[in-house]
Amino acid sequence: MGHFEIGETVITVRNLGRVRWRSGIPTGTVGVVVGVDWLGDARVSFAVDGSKSAQGESVEHIVSAGDVRTLRVAPRRLTG
Repeated sequence: MGHFEIGETVITVRNLGRVRWRSGIPTGTVGVVVGVDWLGDARVSFAVDGSKSAQGESVEHIVSAGDVRTLRVAPRRLTG
């Protein structure tokens, strides 16, 4: 079972299916955890892209540990 922290950045590992009026959240979409329920599932805010009418909008979706993985920032390499 996964453990989510509020503020953590995650990326979807599969298509999350239908969300409200949209066809879904595609694989590879980045979101931010905005809450965690008592079962340990995360409420994630995803930025909505693609449609001019939805520009700048976000969608919150409940995800389980198998739906997303934590996005880790790679350390910068200094080349000289």
